[in-house]
Amino acid sequence: MSATVDVVRNRVGLEGVLAAIEAHGDELAGGDRLPDAVHRACLDAGLYRLCLAGELGGLRTPLPDAMSIIEKLSYADGSVGWCVTVGNVGVSLLAGIDEAHARQIAARPERLSIAGGFPAVGRAQPSEAGYRVSGHWSFASGATSASWLLGGALVDPAGPPLVAFFPADQARVVPNWEVSGLRATGSHDVVAEDVAVPAGRTTPLVGGPRWSTDPIAAVPFFALGALLGAVPIGIAQRALDELLELAATRVRFGQATPVLQDQRFQDGFSSAQVQLGAARGYLFERAGEIWREATEGAVSPATQASATLAMGLAADAALAAARFAHEAAGTASLRTDSVLSRCLNDITVATRHVAFSPFARGNAARVLLGLPPERP
Repeated sequence: MSATVDVVRNRVGLEGVLAAIEAHGDELAGGDRLPDAVHRACLDAGLYRLCLAGELGGLRTPLPDAMSIIEKLSYADGSVGWCVTVGNVGVSLLAGIDEAHARQIAARPERLSIAGGFPAVGRAQPSEAGYRVSGHWSFASGATSASWLLGGALVDPAGPPLVAFFPADQARVVPNWEVSGLRATGSHDVVAEDVAVPAGRTTPLVGGPRWSTDPIAAVPFFALGALLGAVPIGIAQRALDELLELAATRVRFGQATPVLQDQRFQDGFSSAQVQLGAARGYLFERAGEIWREATEGAVSPATQASATLAMGLAADAALAAARFAHEAAGTASLRTDSVLSRCLNDITVATRHVAFSPFARGNAARVLLGLPPERP
């Protein structure tokens, strides 16, 4: 573990967050949002500032170190890891809006959390001061706890998308997050109606100038998807560890020894663990390359594409590991309070994100092959 991860763990209280997760486990398992105590613990620990520009009070955390932290959070609870990830992607975009507006939004960085919808499904109508923004965004993870919201929008249907920032009290949350996994992410819909947004509080989703000298500002939006890849990796490792503990004492019907002594189990478990470890290693290697290039000023399309493919590999390995753990546990994983069932459900939901989709992987492959990406 790197020095930066140790700093975050020891100085800003990662252990306090893990304690809060344990104390509110039932709420995380059954609720449709992060418990307030867990959200406050994440704020107190600085976990929403990992990817915030240093000039705004960010922690200047290298991308692989941020991923290690998210992986550990996801091991403890997938919903917490997911919300911290999405929140960090949101704050990273502040380096692209007008600096004065960014400093206003991040005036109290220790209390800042951003949620919303990145897809450009909203409309930004030009006005004298900037834009009047309206939109209905789905899957706004963390929206119920956010202090600011963002929404992807189009000024011109044929033009490039932008992201607009507005205070959370200027929009409303539609409570409709009724799903099988990542329940506590509170990924409800967000609706904004004719919200006034100054032009300086908008930024292109991709490209556009960045005023910050923090390397995180040089990491392209889609390259930040590597953070998402750490979530299923952490959840899957939890599933395998839970299974290993269970297998040491569980005896299947008709057998005389614990599951751990079964050669087929040993083969299956070792295969799942090796594949997960290999996928994790490749993902973190690609993230290290993204960070190296970002510190030099620009991340190449090929490096970004290879990270997207590494994310896909991580998703596949994590889902396979969780499925193996669920099946190998037999009837023990069928109960509604089973950690293994929750891990499988959380990974299933997480890996349905567009960042892991065949479309994203296909376009990444096209980039590596020297072909132009396809438009959605």
